[in-house]
Amino acid sequence: MSATGIAAPEAPSWPARLLRGIRHDPWSAIAWATVAFMLVFVAWPLAELARQSFIGQESGRFGLENYQTFFGSSYFRRALFNSLTVGVLGTVIALAIGLPLALAFARYDFAGKPWIEVAILLSMLSPPFVGAYAWIMLFGRSGLVTEAARGIGIELPPIYGAFGIALASAFALYPVVFLVVRGGLARVNRTLEDAAASLGRGRIGVVRTVTLPLILPSVLTAALLVFLGIISDFGTPSILGEGERFPVLATLAFSLYLSEIGAEPGMAATTCAVLVVIAMALVVAVRIFSTRRSVADDTGGGAPPIRLQGRAGALLGFGTAVLVAIASTPQIVVTVCSFLEVRGVVFQPVFTLDNFARAIDALGDALWNSLVFAGLALALIILVGSAIGYVIARRTGPLTRTLDLLIMVPYVVPGTVLGIGYATVFNEPPLLLTGTATIIVTVYFVRRLPYMTRASAGIVYQIDRGLEDAARSLGDPPLTGFRRVMAPLMRPGILAGAAIAWVEVFSELSASIVLYTGGTRTLPIAAYQQALSGDVGMAAAYATMLVGVAAAGLVLFVIARGSERERSLGWL
Repeated sequence: MSATGIAAPEAPSWPARLLRGIRHDPWSAIAWATVAFMLVFVAWPLAELARQSFIGQESGRFGLENYQTFFGSSYFRRALFNSLTVGVLGTVIALAIGLPLALAFARYDFAGKPWIEVAILLSMLSPPFVGAYAWIMLFGRSGLVTEAARGIGIELPPIYGAFGIALASAFALYPVVFLVVRGGLARVNRTLEDAAASLGRGRIGVVRTVTLPLILPSVLTAALLVFLGIISDFGTPSILGEGERFPVLATLAFSLYLSEIGAEPGMAATTCAVLVVIAMALVVAVRIFSTRRSVADDTGGGAPPIRLQGRAGALLGFGTAVLVAIASTPQIVVTVCSFLEVRGVVFQPVFTLDNFARAIDALGDALWNSLVFAGLALALIILVGSAIGYVIARRTGPLTRTLDLLIMVPYVVPGTVLGIGYATVFNEPPLLLTGTATIIVTVYFVRRLPYMTRASAGIVYQIDRGLEDAARSLGDPPLTGFRRVMAPLMRPGILAGAAIAWVEVFSELSASIVLYTGGTRTLPIAAYQQALSGDVGMAAAYATMLVGVAAAGLVLFVIARGSERERSLGWL
């Protein structure tokens, strides 16, 4: 007590100081909490896999025994070679489809353009393994085209193996090339191309010497995304590779993990580590190459597309429609065949709903699980991703850079690797999550959070900081100002990120195939299992249901955009 008899005020307790700090600067608290979460659910599983890869499968000693086994075995080397082969071949095919489409859509307006664009974007709804199954329905040993050709004395080569995997993957991923490269072309000033043409360059020469150097970063980014998508995919090589006949690293890691259950996952961890090293090395290489070889264009944005009338517009519209129709063949075939009668393994030209009736009878909780798990993960992705996107766009410093890095790691790491990491780490206390719905929702959330983060950050960069300053000057706390001012302005980016995340989450297979149990089986897993079992009718029905539900969710996001102009799929 003081000399005047008045007690000195007590210092606030540390919880009170913590709460006051959070109220004053909630964004730092959100950033730290997210970093802590990502360290547990991203860094820890990957670090454990890295550690396990150095523990000898036979000796149990720390060292390079597993890597010596991997690179000394012709089987493991063949899996590595197969992964790189299908990755390169699929990327080349995807670029061959996506680049011409991007050039045509960025430079010209022609008949049917909006509808063709919708068809391109809708092809993203189908998971790659559905396309793989469709190609078997067409060109498999008893496929529709194979049987028709055999009937006239022509024996077609099999669709199985490297070419089939690359083709199915490319047809599933070419929209990525289209979207990324088209965005790059939109920022190229066409006066540079016109200037080159006025100097005597032909159209091909202009594209080669002017356009491609300007969009090189976009092309490299698209190629990287496609390549990573191919080498990390589990379903397509599992179906078209016929298991052990054509092993790739993703399927090899899964089979090794299954064979090592109950023991230390040495070789599975080593295979995962090789996959991660390939992915990270490519990301770094593309970043360095883009920085050194890109050409800056500071002359402004691109001009509006040229309207092609008459024969030229009709020919371009017809050509792009044919190309997109060929690329959309898997979805069309699966959907049509799901309504056809099956005798043995051959579809008959008889309409029936029996495939769907049998599929629903055997479905169990798979559809409900998919809707619940994907819905919960999407809600978390929207809430956390929009906040983190804001933090990344508005804050700088080590904390922000660490947060950005940790969030993007799951985008690069193959889903099978992350799934095996989760199964290895979270199968015992203190975090016993294996076999629960929580681990499925968590892996969905972690893998697709980058979509929302990037979409939100991109829109925040375009919003004037003065609007936030005005809200603060009126006395709004930070979170209130974000809710009242920033969230409505970020709505287009949030909806775009949510739409893409929904399609990816609902169709997820690579990680969940490692983590599911009988009670957490999802619709993609059910479709994949039926495709492997050889029940072609039920597999087609499941695949159609999968694409249909994903499309229905996408339509809801389109409706949420509001205005008539925004109701097309172009805002994606």
